[in-house]
Order: sequence, then structure tokens, then C-alpha cells
Amino acid sequence: MAVDEAILQSYVEASAPPAPTLRLYGWHPPALSLGKGQDASRSHDPDYLRAEGIDLVRRPTGGLAVLHEHERTYAVAGALARPPFSASVLENYRSLSLALRLAMTLLGVQAEAVSGGAAGGRPGREQSGPACFDLASAYEIAVEGRKLIGSAQLRRRGAFLQHGSILLDSDGPRLARALGAASCGERFTDLRRLLGAAPPAAAIDGALVEAWERTFSSTMERGTLTAQERERAEELRAVKYTVPGWTLHGGAKNGLG
Repeated sequence: MAVDEAILQSYVEASAPPAPTLRLYGWHPPALSLGKGQDASRSHDPDYLRAEGIDLVRRPTGGLAVLHEHERTYAVAGALARPPFSASVLENYRSLSLALRLAMTLLGVQAEAVSGGAAGGRPGREQSGPACFDLASAYEIAVEGRKLIGSAQLRRRGAFLQHGSILLDSDGPRLARALGAASCGERFTDLRRLLGAAPPAAAIDGALVEAWERTFSSTMERGTLTAQERERAEELRAVKYTVPGWTLHGGAKNGLG
């Protein structure tokens, strides 16, 4: 999360913003991530997380809790003044959903982007329950009404960061225990259920890269963090993402943005 925010800040500060960044990663050890403004007191069971070796972290983006264990996380950061992400929040969600849907098609999954009416609101909108995958928001990816990819977006001074989680394998009861609250496993699905086996990370990443290039008519190049981004990520980790005040209360009670 610190690295993703450090990349976002690079776009905020750039006088001539470069092309958008797509970052793909997994988690070890597993972690439960809370949305930026989510109430931690009603969204996790600290005893269960500790016993199971599951970390707790808070995202800079909004939305609800995600168990990062058998999934693939994507993060997209870019400048809003530069195509293809120079439109409204919903239009940018829609553009990214086209790429995500195509990536699932390349993997053999016939998914759909949930419409605003079916989702009941804007992307990343807070819902009544604590789990991100219990309800799909506008332009999130679902299969036969069951959510497969959850996403949330943050905008900051002319730049944006969108996080998303692609479920490889899901365990409704384990998620409910981690949350310390009920979660309806029938409302989401995963690639193992849909394909018989979860594809390896390399296959998922390859599908996402190909889908991105085809959707946005661009050629992606592998990149690395700049020295400034590495330094900023370490600083953010030290003063924000490992600070209990941020993890438990978020920016509203800490003055941390």
C-alpha cells in the first residue's frame, strides 16, 4: 500500500506526467485490508487474525474489507489530465472495467461489468456490510451476478489510484471469521470455481497486460520504482501504514491523508 501511494504521489507532482502505471502483486503473509474510511471496530476480529497469521492494513483507497490471500491485486495510477484517464470517475471506472473484463475473457471466463443501476450506486461506495465482495458497485466485474473483481479509487490533485482484487479462490466462512461479522459467500465467485483451477499468477498477469494493451492501444513496458518512490514508500510505511492509529482509525482521526 505504501508503494502504491508513493507511485500515486509521483503523478501528483509530475509537471509532465508519464504514461499510467499498472502494478500487479500478491500478499505474503495474507492480510485483511480495510477501506480508507471503514470502521475497523466492526470490520475485523483481532484474535482470529493474530491466531491465523493474517496482517491488518488500511488502504489509501475507499471501499470495504478484502482478504488478500488467494487473490491477485492490481493497482493503476496515472494522471487525470492525460488520456486514457482524463474523464469522470465513472468513465475511468468504465474504461478500466473494459480491460478487466477482456482479461477475464482471455483466461476463459465470460464476465460482465455491473451496471450502475444493478450495483445501486457509485464505485467504491460504502455498503451496509463490512466485506467488499458482498455487493458489486458500478462497473465492477461479476459472473452471473456474483462479484469476481472488486475495485476502489482515490483521486488526489490531478492524479488517481485504483485498487482491485481478483479472487483466485475464496472461503466465505474464513472471510467471515476474519471480519468478525457475517459475509455471504453466495454473492461472490472466484477463478477456481469458474475454471476448475485457479490460473497461476503469471497467466493472470499476462492476460491483464494483453487486455490493457488491446483496450488502450498501447504497448506496456516493464518499469521499476524510482529512487524517490522507494524513499517515499519507506517513509509512508514508517509514518502511516505501520502506525496503529492509521490502521485502526484511518485518516479522519489522525490527520493522515
